[in-house]
Amino acid sequence: MSQSPPLLQPFYIAEQDETFFATLHDAHGPARGVAVIMCPPFGWEDMCSYRGRLEWASSLAAEGIPVLRIDFPGSGDSPGGPRDRERVRAWTDAVGASARWLSSAYPSHRILAIGIGIGGAIAYRAAALGAPVDDLVLWGVCSRGRRHVRELRAFSYMEHPRGGEQEAPPPSTVESSDDGSLVVAGYVLSGDTQRELDELDLAELETKNLKSACVLMLERDGFAVDARLRTAIEASGAQVTVSSGDGYGAMMMAELPHAVSAYGVFEKVAAWIVDGGAAAAGNAASPPSGVRVADSCVEIVMGGGERVRETPIVISHPLGDPVGILTEPLGPAVDLCAVWLNAGPQRRIGPNRMWVETARRWAALGVPTVRIDLTAIGDAEGDSRALLDVRSYYTGAYLEQVRTVLDVLQARGLPPRFLLGGLCAGAHWALSVAQDDPRVSAAAVLNAGYLVYDGGLSNAIGQSRGLAPRLFARETWARVLRGEVSPASHLRALRLILTAFLRKLGGRAWRLFKPGAAADSNEITEAFDRLLEQDKRALILFAGEERHYGELLKAGRLERLERWPNVSLVHIDVPGDMHTLRPLEMQEQARELIDGLLQGELEQLRGRAAHAADRRLRTASGHV
Repeated sequence: MSQSPPLLQPFYIAEQDETFFATLHDAHGPARGVAVIMCPPFGWEDMCSYRGRLEWASSLAAEGIPVLRIDFPGSGDSPGGPRDRERVRAWTDAVGASARWLSSAYPSHRILAIGIGIGGAIAYRAAALGAPVDDLVLWGVCSRGRRHVRELRAFSYMEHPRGGEQEAPPPSTVESSDDGSLVVAGYVLSGDTQRELDELDLAELETKNLKSACVLMLERDGFAVDARLRTAIEASGAQVTVSSGDGYGAMMMAELPHAVSAYGVFEKVAAWIVDGGAAAAGNAASPPSGVRVADSCVEIVMGGGERVRETPIVISHPLGDPVGILTEPLGPAVDLCAVWLNAGPQRRIGPNRMWVETARRWAALGVPTVRIDLTAIGDAEGDSRALLDVRSYYTGAYLEQVRTVLDVLQARGLPPRFLLGGLCAGAHWALSVAQDDPRVSAAAVLNAGYLVYDGGLSNAIGQSRGLAPRLFARETWARVLRGEVSPASHLRALRLILTAFLRKLGGRAWRLFKPGAAADSNEITEAFDRLLEQDKRALILFAGEERHYGELLKAGRLERLERWPNVSLVHIDVPGDMHTLRPLEMQEQARELIDGLLQGELEQLRGRAAHAADRRLRTASGHV
């Protein structure tokens, strides 16, 4: 008996000279006669809303509506980069290719494109230019592309203000000095793409292809829909519905993991489809069995002509299957595999898409590289709401899952020697696993939330310090009595501090009776000692005013690092919060450092190979 296809299918769609990554959520409810393309917003809004859009697609699939989520060419997991030429054309073509693929897979369905921000403008452009898109949902979409660019530029300047008493930032933190690129929360919008968007005016496009469309326009947190765009759509003869779109900012622009899915919007769109919007004109036929996946892998040509292959992988795990991308060289491979772990709650592409670029760069050097989503992050199964509590990242369950990933990769035939890397919680996972897994030879530890987890003590201390000045203020207790604020979280913090203090006393007492215990021994020096004993290397990078770095300095835990020549600790001393390495210069510095760590591993491998070859030669000649 044949098995039904999985509910979530990652693959690649190729058409003409462009290839892009897509994920299908196949319908598993009563068929509605509608299939959806979900077009993402740009940059940080894309990263921030990724989990929300996965939940949105899953909820529509449960209503009988298959959904195809796409990464535009040059973004996300798709081939290419943000500085490639003609991105607006490529993005528009990707919507058209997605619509044709869905039409082939579900021939009796109407095709609905859901577009957010710039993604909505691209979806509208594709439909107006003749892509087989029947209906549209547009959330926070402007008629003029230059308005989207202006908003991004304003956001970029808010991150890096100029003038006044503040020193002007380096040019590339706002606009790159070489090509005019705009850097927004670490994501690049090239000068060429800005010009394309500046010239885009949706209200001026020919709309005859929309005359039979149903269009739902959603406001953005109380801001009315674009009047020019609404007028143009109504003039085409399309049936227009306008509705509120509360929750845009909370879903698209919050700091992770605090992004909140706009469930009210999800329900509203589903009801509009099912109860009289797009589905009303559709033919509710069942989708064909065994939907054909376009391509299970993709070949990418790098700048130097090297060719690499990327393949989606899913790893079975009882807590929720990790999902990732394996990037492999098509030429000779070395005896080393790199694994990049989630940057906290950020999906597998990494901060500012750094893991994607690193994986392809390293695979071109012969190093198979995996970027992976662990439980409840990105595309992996699990309840992401649990991650609102920072302690949930620092459980043994995640460390065990990293080891399972290494087991599966080794069983797949990849080299059994690993380099682990990550940022924030991912950095902690990398360093922790490196200490006790003999397969791990090196770790890239970037802006670790904790080098060694202290049970949340430092966070609790910070929270209580913030409370201290208000403890004796009359207004504080008046607000507590009125029920406006609750001291419960602060009481939990104080309990945590007391518990940790008692545990620390017990640990110190134990060390007094431990033979050979060093006077300045602590958990971090012990971790470094374990790495040194096993001849393992670690790069530990802190950037900007990183909280954990300041705590370690104050506690004197980063003194006498010459004791550990295998550990390289680097601090990029710049003002401000640089946790996700947003400025371009900082991304370049991080890239040089992690590439240096890799080169050290490759040199060590070459040395071992030369030693083994010499030993074989001596054995063959009878000298051993």
